[in-house]
Amino acid sequence: MKIEATQFEKAILLKVSGRMDAENAGEFDKACDVWISQGAKHLIADLADLQYVSSMGLRSFLAAAQRLKSVSGSLILCGLKGLPRQVFEMTKLDSLFPIYETAQQALAAL
Repeated sequence: MKIEATQFEKAILLKVSGRMDAENAGEFDKACDVWISQGAKHLIADLADLQYVSSMGLRSFLAAAQRLKSVSGSLILCGLKGLPRQVFEMTKLDSLFPIYETAQQALAAL
């Protein structure tokens, strides 16, 4: 898994690519923690290049969303497709997150 961060005025964009599973989901946790501790209120996870997400990956998304909610922020998802989208839909977690087609749409919504 690879995570690339880009800072925008209203949010931090985290481009997540590869496979998010028990082995590396902690990397997403750490990336979110770093930005939240620096005062970020909104994180946008661009998942267009995410190929797989396990239950541990889902836990990481939920944990980040809870941390952001506690500071009146939000975790926004975009680019969700293929197998990862199916996993979010099957677990009904897609209803817990704002989801946009593109990062530009997610940024415009803030």
